[in-house]
Amino acid sequence: MTAERVDQALTVLLKAVVNPALAQATEPWQTNPRERIVQCIERVRIEASEGASLVAACAPHGRAMLTQAQQTLERLESLQVLAMELAVSPPD
Repeated sequence: MTAERVDQALTVLLKAVVNPALAQATEPWQTNPRERIVQCIERVRIEASEGASLVAACAPHGRAMLTQAQQTLERLESLQVLAMELAVSPPD
């Protein structure tokens, strides 16, 4: 497996994990999927923070927003672990 195929696989998985708007917002990093994952994580952390603020303000949709952001963050962080591992020990 080549580094290019690994990058393509990471991109496909990333697009499956995030919503279309986030995928589009991180298009500038499409040639560097590891950095794109980092950018997505940063943006989702901001969403989680906004969701937490809404929960604190007793906004009805705050809990759903926070939960969704936390789930997406967990998936992105798992993808990041895989990406880092593949960078350290690429497959044969």
